[in-house]
Amino acid sequence: MVQKLGMPALIPHISTCALTIFTLMMGCVATPDQINGMNERQTQLEAKVKQLSKDIEELKSGVRSIEHDNAKLKDRLDKLEKNEGFSGFSSTKSPDAQYRIAESYYGEGKFEAAVLAFQSFIDTYPQDSRVPISYLKQGLSLINLRRKGEAKFFLQTLIDKFPESEEAKKAKEKLKDLSRKD
Repeated sequence: MVQKLGMPALIPHISTCALTIFTLMMGCVATPDQINGMNERQTQLEAKVKQLSKDIEELKSGVRSIEHDNAKLKDRLDKLEKNEGFSGFSSTKSPDAQYRIAESYYGEGKFEAAVLAFQSFIDTYPQDSRVPISYLKQGLSLINLRRKGEAKFFLQTLIDKFPESEEAKKAKEKLKDLSRKD
């Protein structure tokens, strides 16, 4: 049987519903301190995003610079090959003979020829144990030619390809020296 409730009997039920609704609504309202905290976090995040964007642009610029330096080096090496007849290093020479030629250019202070000869050696015998020292000597040759950007490229290539080698340790030191001088 359904009992009819009068208005006085409904008041406790309405009060309970109103109290429940009020409690739920208060949990969804942020205090001024919470809003300030969220604004501070948003400002910090925006600053981090701005710094990351700046870092990305610097990295892109560095990559473009390395690519430009590499293209200039390739052009110079091509001219050297054509003008001085250094082509064909690898066609008839053993690894030892080719490496000795590169070393002799380096020792005589013929650094452009040394860079080319070491590159020919690296390209022809990429698995040879003297490849790391060849990269190092390319970098050192370019430092002697005052072409720091290109030198950094070869030193970084050495570090990337042979990170545990003694030559990579020397290359890291040279890179630090070059960075201090910039």
